[in-house]
Amino acid sequence: RVLGEVWKTRLPVVCSARRFSRRGAGRKDDISHLFIPVPIKARQDEINVGEEMAGPLKKEDIIRTLNRFYANECVKELAKENGLDNYLYQQSFISFRKFCLDSESLPVELHIIISDIIQGAGHIHDMYPSFMKHAQKIFPHLVCMDDLYKISDLTNPPNWYSEARALNRKIIFHAGPTNSGKTYHAMEQFLNAESGIYCGPLKLLATEVFNKSNERGTPCDLVTGEERKFSNADLTAKHVACTVEMASLSNPYDVAIIDEIQMIRDPMRGWAWTQALLGLCAKEVHVCGEASAIGLVTELAGATAEEVEVRRYKRLTELTIESYALQSFDNIHPGDCIVCFSKRDIHYVTREIERRGHEVAVIYGGLPPGTKLAQAFKFNDPNHPCKILVATDAIGMGLNLSIRRIIFYSLIRPSINEKGEKEMETISVSSALQIAGRAGRYGTQWEH
Repeated sequence: RVLGEVWKTRLPVVCSARRFSRRGAGRKDDISHLFIPVPIKARQDEINVGEEMAGPLKKEDIIRTLNRFYANECVKELAKENGLDNYLYQQSFISFRKFCLDSESLPVELHIIISDIIQGAGHIHDMYPSFMKHAQKIFPHLVCMDDLYKISDLTNPPNWYSEARALNRKIIFHAGPTNSGKTYHAMEQFLNAESGIYCGPLKLLATEVFNKSNERGTPCDLVTGEERKFSNADLTAKHVACTVEMASLSNPYDVAIIDEIQMIRDPMRGWAWTQALLGLCAKEVHVCGEASAIGLVTELAGATAEEVEVRRYKRLTELTIESYALQSFDNIHPGDCIVCFSKRDIHYVTREIERRGHEVAVIYGGLPPGTKLAQAFKFNDPNHPCKILVATDAIGMGLNLSIRRIIFYSLIRPSINEKGEKEMETISVSSALQIAGRAGRYGTQWEH
């Protein structure tokens, strides 16, 4: 059966997968079993030219010759090199043998080759070209295997994004610690451009950019995995704020921002930052993050023949480390933020602080974006009685909060390993610095 249009659209992917599974031929999950042979009718010509030239052939001699051909190891190796694994080779031979035995007159060339082999004047390998022609008729994809391998080759990711490669993109790396103004400078370019896209690690950050852009008079839409908001219900805005996984790689922009670029190393989500860096169709791509990611970004840009301009920033406010632990919740002061790594800890710490008469704002990943923003606004408002914040490490990714002290309730957090299993691990130095750096925000009441 011919698969028609489905064949055309799915074949490159199928062939690519089959190529990589060739070692495991014969397994139940072998992709070759998806190919269904096209039936070939036996020849019924009245005039048998081959018989007139080389004499008649007995069916038992044909069967014996074909069996020798099928069992020949050299023939099997040749077949593998031309795309026939064990399954396809077997199916091709069954169809070829049926064609030879059912045909009243074989093709002249094949008739003469079989006759010569039977009489000892030819080699069993001489039958291979006729066999491959037949195999290509029943499995048409074999004819274009080399082209399909090229089309479905996924070993060079920069080539996946042809629209981005067609642009002469300028990549600008804003490198610096937390609270150094790197994202601020990138945002100014974003807000003043004709069109732009902001890609952040959290829906909370995307929502913050969405609100700030519209407040500044730059119409901006919001796109996250959970919601879509439009600045104008009748018209799509030229600016969009989104979580990095939701970034469009087909829409053209003047300016793109990829925030927290160091997340490109994350084993679970790093693919999204890599995809954005390689595939965003923007004249200027501003990446913001730690200086430790400069080498990786530069190397990836080298694969696309694009240069990276690095702009370094220093922290705007002073940050010091306390010489003693908090020891007791009785020592909590206004402007303190206690960082926990589980909901259980968040609820326990919140209850303990509230028992001491403090109003607490709570921010963690499971809260709706609107609730998170309301909690952040309540904590940031100097006129609000809420002066204590309990949060997860989500605050370490660019969220603007008026924090005096960062206090780690724990340095152990749950994570998912490569097998998908949950395990506990100590946070990295990079994560600790990222979170701790949220204390002493420039322009707030706590600049130290």
